[in-house]
Amino acid sequence: MRHEEDEIQILGAPDNRRKRRGYAYWGAVIGLLLVGIALLFWLMPQGESGSHQDAAVSQELKELSQTDGNRMPKRYVEPELDIWTDTINDVPMKFFQLTAAKARLCMGTPSEQDSTLLMVLPAADIRKDNLGIVGDFVLEGKQYGNGKRKEGYVAILDERLFLGVSSSDTVMNYCADHRGSFFRQYALVFDGQVVKNKLKGKSLRRAVARRDKDDSVYVIVSLQRESLYDFSEALADYGMTDAIYLPGGDAYAFYRKDTLLDYLGTSQEHIYPNTNYLLFCR
Repeated sequence: MRHEEDEIQILGAPDNRRKRRGYAYWGAVIGLLLVGIALLFWLMPQGESGSHQDAAVSQELKELSQTDGNRMPKRYVEPELDIWTDTINDVPMKFFQLTAAKARLCMGTPSEQDSTLLMVLPAADIRKDNLGIVGDFVLEGKQYGNGKRKEGYVAILDERLFLGVSSSDTVMNYCADHRGSFFRQYALVFDGQVVKNKLKGKSLRRAVARRDKDDSVYVIVSLQRESLYDFSEALADYGMTDAIYLPGGDAYAFYRKDTLLDYLGTSQEHIYPNTNYLLFCR
């Protein structure tokens, strides 16, 4: 009997050690998996709203920069500006369709005497406390502002305009590396859907927009005071695929149709050294 008990003890000891080794093995495997998952989340870009379009725009910018020695192909269409009014959802709006126009960004007020300018509009907002530019801002490859509270953006490379929504630095960095320009504003419409914003109240609204499969750029202004949501919904229902807010109200802006110069706003009360403009040129 003692021999049998000894056998049980001898046979049982290695079995317990195997169990302990098995527990240790699987514990190590699970630990490594958890570490791997943690590293994956740590390496993943944060705040990638609109990442699909962000990647698509980045690819489009990359292909554009590689075209014809980093220059745009020559345009064979004369730049033009078409204007009309329409009403949708009881929101009367004025539409400016810019075809084959060159897009640029500048700081400082452009000259009204420059006959190459088709349209001039305020772009990024200016802080009231230190008069700095609100949000990420790149002008011809040089960064002047930073911040991502507004996820909408306008990117300009080789005088072409791109609209998107993302909190990542992907497109901004690409513009900076290729002497492009970039600024942030509120997104109003993304991929055909209305983007909700926290801005309250009603005002005369402005936006820069694009439509799917359309090379034109659209600037749309409301003809009466509207909430930002009602304005955004009207843009989406009109067929605008993507739209980015531009400072509205009576903020200084002008356009040129043929040789006639006209204004969207005349107030220069809040024009500061960092005040910047989105330009559309011949």
